[in-house]
Amino acid sequence: MNIKALLLAAIASTATLLPQFTPIAAAQERSDCNVEIVGRQQGSRVNMRTGAGTEYGSPGFILVGQVVNMLNNYSGNRISRIDSEGATWFYVEYTPSRTRGWVREDFIAPNCVNY
Repeated sequence: MNIKALLLAAIASTATLLPQFTPIAAAQERSDCNVEIVGRQQGSRVNMRTGAGTEYGSPGFILVGQVVNMLNNYSGNRISRIDSEGATWFYVEYTPSRTRGWVREDFIAPNCVNY
C-alpha cells in the first residue's frame, strides 16, 4: 500500500470511533407555544435526549403532565429533526429548570397550552 492509502484508511477508522452528534441550530429561542407532555399514565417518565433519536443519551426526564416550551430558531421555526426510523423529534425546554433536550413527537400534545 502506498502512504496515501494508509493515511486515508487511518483517518476513516478514526472517524468512525468519534461520537456523532445531531447538530442543533446555533440560534435557539423560546416560542410562544407551551405544550403538555402526554403518555399513558400521569406522572410517568419521558426521556429528554441529547439528540433526535433513541440512540442518544438521556441525562434527564420530564413527567407526563408537565409542560415544556417548543424552541424556535431565529427564523421563528420549530427546531425539529427526523430520526433514522422516520420519527419526528422536537427540541424543547423545561422552563422551571431551563433543561433543554429532544422529545419525540408522540409524547407532545398537538396543541399549545399557553397560560
